[in-house]
Amino acid sequence: MKNTILINLLLTLIKKLQALIALLEAKLAQKNQKDFEAFKTALGKRESGNTYQVMNVYGYMGRWQFGMARLCDLGYTERKVGMTGYSNSAFQWKTGYSQAYFLNNSELQDKIFREHCDNHIESIKVKFPNYLGKVVNGVYITLSGCVAGAHLGGIGNVSYFLTDAYDGSDVNGTRISDYIKEFGDYNLK
Repeated sequence: MKNTILINLLLTLIKKLQALIALLEAKLAQKNQKDFEAFKTALGKRESGNTYQVMNVYGYMGRWQFGMARLCDLGYTERKVGMTGYSNSAFQWKTGYSQAYFLNNSELQDKIFREHCDNHIESIKVKFPNYLGKVVNGVYITLSGCVAGAHLGGIGNVSYFLTDAYDGSDVNGTRISDYIKEFGDYNLK
């Protein structure tokens, strides 16, 4: 009985130490925060090697590997009549836009990326203000980390990570927490 109590006490202490370490690492990182341009470049490198004219085997395209569903959220594509779901085939480009136009237009991709980030920033500030600056599941939560996590798996998967400890991943096995950690030290104001 005493061993069980001691083990539980040690496990609790370990968890608290891990949280403290994460907070200290985050505080150190805040001193060296990078700006939006650095975030844009780092995420672009992770997604596509900062190549604008690229499409992966799943149909995600451009420097930040946007899917048609997210482009629909932002007003550049629309759902095909009678189609449901979120696969790229369920969407079509709105008049004035096309895959070729998107891939060959770095200014458009930069504009869309800014809109995409601003949309996520607004959502995160409204939905998750109480998580920012805290440690969740051993990960220090920042605005830029959440934006990157939402970029990878959508705002819903960031919510699952923060509220249900579910750490979703993309088809390549990259976890939401990977992006929250990797991109957690940027100032997106």
